[in-house]
Amino acid sequence: MGLVDQILVLDPAKFATIATLRLAKRLRSTVPSVFFDLQIHTHRRLARRIAWLSGASRRFGFFRPRERLPRSYHGIYANPFAPVDQLYREMALPFGAANVEPIRDQPLAISPVDDDKAAALLHGWHRAGEPLLIVNPNASATAYVRRWPISYYSQSIAMLIREVPRLKIALIGSAAEASYVRSLEATLPPHGDRVRNFAGLTSLGSLMALLSRADCVLSNDSGPLHLALALEVPVVGLFGPVHPNHNAQLGHKRRKIILYKPMLCSPCVHYASPPPCGGDNRCMTSIAPQHAVDACLRFLSDRHPRERGSLSEWRFDGAMREGALIPMG
Repeated sequence: MGLVDQILVLDPAKFATIATLRLAKRLRSTVPSVFFDLQIHTHRRLARRIAWLSGASRRFGFFRPRERLPRSYHGIYANPFAPVDQLYREMALPFGAANVEPIRDQPLAISPVDDDKAAALLHGWHRAGEPLLIVNPNASATAYVRRWPISYYSQSIAMLIREVPRLKIALIGSAAEASYVRSLEATLPPHGDRVRNFAGLTSLGSLMALLSRADCVLSNDSGPLHLALALEVPVVGLFGPVHPNHNAQLGHKRRKIILYKPMLCSPCVHYASPPPCGGDNRCMTSIAPQHAVDACLRFLSDRHPRERGSLSEWRFDGAMREGALIPMG
């Protein structure tokens, strides 16, 4: 994005007191005057401690009902139903920023090195003119309930291979998610090398480069989905435990289709633990494989000759029961 001069990291797996104090000491040595605490859902207490230890005279952060903020904090209410990008813009207002719409015509930058890495991964397998679908069956450990069932992904992939000639499908995931992705790969019928597993083979940058080459990305609500939206790649997003209005506002509205089957208990992630359904994520299992296939075909199939940029606008509708999508205009 060209906005960051220095990155200091606290490993999430090592939230030990000594590591936190070392990070705070490094921050304090930079003599910061302003600290923006961007944590909305997780690690808020830790972030507030680090903000205080940094010595910054002005600190901005989010709060929820019944939470107490330090006196020196400028608090912004973390409305759980507001779009995340809107919440971050609200944080800038007390600092004196103008209330303007974000600039959306400059997607995330991809370095030539990362682009070359993505090209090397696809070399000899994906050829020019072949549609490319990237599938991300994962969701972070903060809420596995966001995952669509493996069997649904398997059925969808099988149908898409039959429907779209020469389609290539790339499975993605982190190194920690590789075994889960392999469990999906193991359920697929013979496909003649039309599906490849790239889980654990990408860095953040090369993953972005890989996503940018996709004709469609099929994914649960997760980091890769948000990256694809930010890159304005055609996306089919699967939502349930988190309301899509909160996390799916990025991206060009004509290059995304969000599948969401409202349930009385949705959203639950970040607000109820354990989930009210006991973890069987009925909101996700209510999205049928055929729904996902039909949505992906909008971007992948020659049967839909319209330009991708001229797709009908899609909206969420809480009253829907049978279909997950409603076309507008």
